[in-house]
Amino acid sequence: MRKRVLKSKSMDEKLKALKSLQQLICLAAAAVLAFAVTTDRSKDYRAALSELEIYRKVDLNNYPEYVKSQFASEEGKDRAALSKAARQAHLIIRDSTVFDYPVIMNGPPQGAFIRLRDFDDFITSEQSVGVCLVNDEREVSARLTEQLKQRTQPMVGPMQPMQPIPETSVPRKDVPYTVTEVSVLLGGIGRSLNGVSIADPVVLHNSPNVESLQFLLFNGLPMPPSINISVGCTYTPSYKLHPALDWLKADENGKRLVDPKSGVIFPKLKPFWDRIADMGTENATLFLQERIEATMHGSLNLFGVSVDRDLVLLAGPAALFALLLFFFLHLKHVNDAPPLNYAEARSSKEYPWIACFRGRFSGAVTYGCLIGLPIGASLLLLIKHGELKETTTNWGAGFTLLLIVIGGFTSHEIYWFRRRVSSSTQNL
Repeated sequence: MRKRVLKSKSMDEKLKALKSLQQLICLAAAAVLAFAVTTDRSKDYRAALSELEIYRKVDLNNYPEYVKSQFASEEGKDRAALSKAARQAHLIIRDSTVFDYPVIMNGPPQGAFIRLRDFDDFITSEQSVGVCLVNDEREVSARLTEQLKQRTQPMVGPMQPMQPIPETSVPRKDVPYTVTEVSVLLGGIGRSLNGVSIADPVVLHNSPNVESLQFLLFNGLPMPPSINISVGCTYTPSYKLHPALDWLKADENGKRLVDPKSGVIFPKLKPFWDRIADMGTENATLFLQERIEATMHGSLNLFGVSVDRDLVLLAGPAALFALLLFFFLHLKHVNDAPPLNYAEARSSKEYPWIACFRGRFSGAVTYGCLIGLPIGASLLLLIKHGELKETTTNWGAGFTLLLIVIGGFTSHEIYWFRRRVSSSTQNL
């Protein structure tokens, strides 16, 4: 009788150790799982930071050049018409003659401090762009001929004798003029970006039909004269509603700032838009770097040991592997013992541990807690927080693989343990 009692107590101790290890496995797996399902914003912050670096490479000064290129064919036809009109007025036109057509458009935001909101609003807003082209080359020719005649005749004023023309002002009639530049002067309003003249759309409301053309002439004298004439022009617009967005999509770096599905600008920055929209690139970069630093601090508590967040990917799977390995060795020791006697079988039947309970449901819970939970928590941790290039992720993946292997062996031992207990208790 005393021997049976000793064997019964020995079996109770073994089952108690197994139950304690299962509880530790469940607690550790729950801690890892809780960390795994916690939203990790560091990836979002890093993606937003990378998007800011791309934005730095986008030069808004290239936008006017893009707009001007959209009117290349129209300007080519107008250039041919003006060249023909100049030749009809006996002016010399060379291939080197510059034709300056200002683009009528809203200029992009400029300055040392451009808010992200300003860039976004400019790209997404509807804008009208266009150029002014002459209506009739014959009118240009007639006005040029008239001006040239006036420039080559003596100047007569009221009650004044005729005065000769100084040689340094306007050349004599018999000296040919060469046109060096032809400029369209839209009310004298405009500026230049990357060599492209820009006129504000307000000029269309000032003089929508008649504009000034300036011909710079040269014949070898120190002071080249110029001729300004007013002729009828037609505003030729682009029918694209979002030319700035089209330019951004055509830019090598800019197209990476546009979501291909939704067309949203700054898709990686928009989750933090309320905080950074009114910032420039420097302040926005500082904000994101601070948030990344903040997410790196913190820890996971494993049995009283505080583990830094950047080491959880290694420590979590490693701890679960160690605990499941200990459980496997203890359970294998129990299974390798001689068949259960009456006292051991009775102790196993009455011991309050779910692995000893009969029934498929208790078996499913046992496998789920001991095998499914730790493996699932480790895999989820790697999927949501792992980075392939990080050393901790690679180590964590290795321990997870070992965890899966030891989980397979443990499942086999659980099966034989439950079968052994079940067959022994049937005879009670």
